[in-house]
Order: sequence, then C-alpha cells, then structure tokens
Amino acid sequence: MRRSGRRSGCLTNRRQTLTRSGIAISLAAALACRGPEPVAIVEVRDAWARPADSAATTAAYLVIVNRDTAAIALSAVTSPVSASVSLHESMVMSGMVHMSPLMAPQAIPPGDSLVLKPGAKHLMISSLRRPLAVADSVLLELILTDGRVLHVTAFVRTP
Repeated sequence: MRRSGRRSGCLTNRRQTLTRSGIAISLAAALACRGPEPVAIVEVRDAWARPADSAATTAAYLVIVNRDTAAIALSAVTSPVSASVSLHESMVMSGMVHMSPLMAPQAIPPGDSLVLKPGAKHLMISSLRRPLAVADSVLLELILTDGRVLHVTAFVRTP
C-alpha cells in the first residue's frame, strides 16, 4: 500500500538536507586540511615616495625580501606616473653628498633583503607626469632578472 505523498516528500527533504550537510562537512574538512596560506617567495614592504611639488623628480624607498632558495636580482623599475625610474645610490665623499646611478642589477641572496632608504640606495622617479602630494600613491613595477614583475604601491608621505 502506498503511503501519502506528504510522507514521501518528507523523506526526500531529509535526504536532500543530509546530502547538503555531507557536502558542507566535506568542504569544511578539505579547507581545514589544506594548511595555512603560502608565504610570498618575494615580498615588497614599506614602500613610500616623497612628495613632488612640480612634475619633475622624486624618490621612492622600499624593502624587497627574498624568501626564495635562489638568489634574485632587481633589474629595472617602471611606473605609469613617470617617464623613467632608475636605481641610484647616495654616498658622502669628502664631506659632500653625491648620488650616482646603479647600472647593474641588484642581487638579493636567498633569505636576504635589498633595502632602499634615504641617504643610500633608492629609486629616482624622473619626469613625473603630475605633482605628487601627501596621501597620493605611486604604482611601481619591479622587474626581476628572471622575468617576474612585482606590482607595488608606494604611498606619498613626508620623511
């Protein structure tokens, strides 16, 4: 003898609920088993740039951390806000501060960092297309010798 449709519908709803619950539990277990998020092999941090009243030149600073097992090297930098970006180094010679471009790629050994800071190695951003005020940002593309491109936002602030 056939039971009422109501009872049959109740069993169907229970099966759907159990199936959905099983899928949800399986998904939760899979997500829990995958472990922590991977750490970036190359990290860029503390990126900032100086304000520039006129659309001329400014400097940017940052730290590139190499967590890879192989050495990497910074070979070039570009930015949509300027015609050119180059790596420079400031140094004191005979009591005078001198700045010179660094033409060779800057190597970063495994587990080490390249620190770009005021009074030392830094990025010179030349022929700006617009003035830069505090709280603006500058997009930078750091190009490594292995072809990787790191996209960085440097916030404009006073030193």
